[in-house]
Amino acid sequence: MLRALKSKRVTELRSQQQLRYSDQTIVITIIRSRRRRRKLSLQVGRSGVVLRAPFSTLQADIDEMLIRNRDWICQRQQVVFLQQGDVLRFQSGELHDYLGAPLALRIVAGARRAKVLAGDGELCVHGVNDDSEQVRRVLQQWYLRQAQQLFAERLALWASRLPWLSGVPELRLRRMRSRWGSCSAEGRICLNTHLIKADLRCIDYVIVHELCHIQEFNHSPRFYALMTEAMPEWRQCKAELEAVGARIVRE
Repeated sequence: MLRALKSKRVTELRSQQQLRYSDQTIVITIIRSRRRRRKLSLQVGRSGVVLRAPFSTLQADIDEMLIRNRDWICQRQQVVFLQQGDVLRFQSGELHDYLGAPLALRIVAGARRAKVLAGDGELCVHGVNDDSEQVRRVLQQWYLRQAQQLFAERLALWASRLPWLSGVPELRLRRMRSRWGSCSAEGRICLNTHLIKADLRCIDYVIVHELCHIQEFNHSPRFYALMTEAMPEWRQCKAELEAVGARIVRE
């Protein structure tokens, strides 16, 4: 006797496609499923970028959503990347970065006033005990002072080199975990104080990036052409910064 075989209904189909963004290629996982909601949804996490859609969704609609949201996808990927670093303990022997060099932390008690000295492969914090919270505060204040001085100097230098600028833009500093810098519509530049831990050419890359936004307030081909004109090696600097990003934003 023949029995009719019940075919299993496919409940989910997965595929991948690539999304171009500037000089990057982002891999998108497309999950089509039998879902009641007809809306498309995007998720960006440690496992990657996922777009969920009903089976009936046209490929053109998927492409349109990815193109429309590619700025947001790239920004979210950067946030996820920066949040993957381990938490620092602020104990002697631990490595802390400064201007692209990993320095061994050394805590020196006994000094009347707290101070920080960098050199000979060490980052020496004087005048504190083994209280990690106190060490953290002293180091943060020191990093801020170094950033205030160096970033102002580099901003003035690059502003003098770029023909569309007639002066040095206003500079603000903030500790951030999700972005390296920003440029307001009014031309104010904000830089992440954690950048002081990166190599000087990475700091310059971020400064040039934000200064180019004063001329091109977007990420269009014109913007990237401007970046290449101002700093031909910016792609290498960007890759270097991304490679150390998770480490230098740790607190």
